Amino acid sequence: MSVVDSRLGSGGGHPIPGHFQMVINRPEDRYMIGFPDGTLLGEANALLEEALHRMEEQRYHVDLEVFAPIRPIRETISRATKEKEAVVRVNMNIYGPRTVARDIGAILSAKKIYLQRPDYVKPGLAYDNPHILKLGNVQQPFNGQEVELHTEKQPESEVAKAEAFQKTINTIYSSLTRGQNLTGLEGDDRLRTQLLPHQKQALDFMSQRENGPIPENFRLWMPSEQDGTPCHRHVITNNTSLSEYPETGGGILADEMGMGKSLSILSLMLRTLGEGHKWASEHDNTLGNGPNHYKPRRRSRATLIIASSDLMINEWFQEMKIHFREEIYGALRTIKYHGTNRESNLEALCESDIVVTTYHTLYVDSSRGKHPLRNIEWYRLVLDEAHIIRRLSTVFYRTVAELKARSRWCLTGTPIQNRLEDIGSLFAFIRIIPFNNPSNFRKYICLPFDEGGKRRDLAIERFTRLLDSLCLRRTKDLLHLPEQHARVRKLEFSPEERMQYEQTKKIMLRAAKNQVGGFDQKSTLGLFQVQLQLRILCNHGTYQQPFSWNRRKMHLLDEREAMEASLGRDGEVTCSACKQTMPLIGAGSMFRRFDEHCRHVLCSECMEESMPDVQPGIATSCPLCSSLWKMNARSANSTHSHEDDKYFRAQGRSSKIESLMMDVQVDIWSSKR
Repeated sequence: MSVVDSRLGSGGGHPIPGHFQMVINRPEDRYMIGFPDGTLLGEANALLEEALHRMEEQRYHVDLEVFAPIRPIRETISRATKEKEAVVRVNMNIYGPRTVARDIGAILSAKKIYLQRPDYVKPGLAYDNPHILKLGNVQQPFNGQEVELHTEKQPESEVAKAEAFQKTINTIYSSLTRGQNLTGLEGDDRLRTQLLPHQKQALDFMSQRENGPIPENFRLWMPSEQDGTPCHRHVITNNTSLSEYPETGGGILADEMGMGKSLSILSLMLRTLGEGHKWASEHDNTLGNGPNHYKPRRRSRATLIIASSDLMINEWFQEMKIHFREEIYGALRTIKYHGTNRESNLEALCESDIVVTTYHTLYVDSSRGKHPLRNIEWYRLVLDEAHIIRRLSTVFYRTVAELKARSRWCLTGTPIQNRLEDIGSLFAFIRIIPFNNPSNFRKYICLPFDEGGKRRDLAIERFTRLLDSLCLRRTKDLLHLPEQHARVRKLEFSPEERMQYEQTKKIMLRAAKNQVGGFDQKSTLGLFQVQLQLRILCNHGTYQQPFSWNRRKMHLLDEREAMEASLGRDGEVTCSACKQTMPLIGAGSMFRRFDEHCRHVLCSECMEESMPDVQPGIATSCPLCSSLWKMNARSANSTHSHEDDKYFRAQGRSSKIESLMMDVQVDIWSSKR
């Protein structure tokens, strides 16, 4: 006690009054907090340590500041008689590039750690909290509480930023030339369906990326010389290597949805059946050259396809049946690796031609210590809806990244959703040196892109070169389909709608302030639901009954409908517990949506944590609001037929519905002309 007490009284001039600025370091595997002179104060708790470990694994470059409250430390240490009683809360600030803010936020929230407004920020640095609830046009925070509600026109600026980003990406897409330099390859005779010209080009591209040769204009390592010694130089990083890195091994097929990516990859499978047999027979067993814990991997001629759901597995088999000639379809050895009775025999898996499974099945195998698919080196690995792994921190990315294959392919119509790092994860998955290391993609592409100006121009030039080499992206313009038109209508509330909206917001914000800093799993109203209540009111207008805590159960219908609206709007869903975002299209078993009442969404990890004894896929009640439904089950059954009457008014007005109906009527008459 005397040592710590003397250290606490030895310094002055710390940024936060009453706090001592500490340092955090990591001897061995533990994160310790101590004084600048090396004297230790204590160890970070388990959840924080896990989050910091995850940040380090993902190589996020962040700086940590720790401020310890002097008086509570002295009081706690003086009265603690056991080690577990000596627990003190400290303030920790996290500094890092804005590009990783969302990822850092996801890592922290996964460990139930939520960022608050700091008492101190380094001068000259912008404050950006990924856990902030953004409800535009709020005039002031809750009674001085540390709740950050943006008062600027934040939604508009975010929308403008997203639109500008998408415009830049579209410009990059339109500048790609790889598709124009492909002559195309004819489909195999065993293929029943005649390939369209753009699908022949896709087959040509994939053949080049798998077996070469790659045209010189699209190579990333070029012959060079350094100090009179021949070498190879990377066209983006300018790094040199005395040995030539192979540039084959897969890529990204990123044509828009509906252009036949699955047919293109199936035609590649038929075309290379012979090469697959030859490759697998070269070595019956491939032993690792590393430490003894490396297990031997059997080579298989098969293509392993990872689909988003059981439904999509069936779609793949249906595609094979449609496009393959009957004699070859019957001769191929295909395996559906899914369900409780899935094939686990290594020999049978190795001797197959096509194996189809799901991301979730792979994750379940991994979590149970079973690795039949990981113990095989596949001829080809194909990720369907590959944007599912766009975040490096997810269990799905880590699970598929462990698989070994001669060629690795990503199929996705949305390789970039709202940030460049989305496709950086795909580059890391296909293991293209040096972008198999995600930090190199951030260093050479993302960071200069975010800096703007000439640095952004350089990043765009690099990114375009990288895309042209590794990715084939075409739009439906090639198919000459009717053009789609999107219109945004900005509406004004009627006076009655505005009054009800403001009253609802006042009630909801008062409730939300009690949720700051954590998530109450027994609560059916938290920060997540606040924004949904306001959004659904924009739809219903004054037809919706005013908010009342006496009708708390009824407001679960709000969340259900608002969830539907949010799914269609941004193509993502958000876990109601950990706030991790997941792609809607093709996400399959990544998340579970409870349709029966509340429309809460839980990712697979939170499902496992909250209901560890429940097998995946078995219908259950929502764990977030199970206690509420148990209390109200009897009354809910007796009043279900009258719910709509209690929820809606017979008379009212919705500016949004009125405007929608006007547009529908106009479009109906114009389409008849």
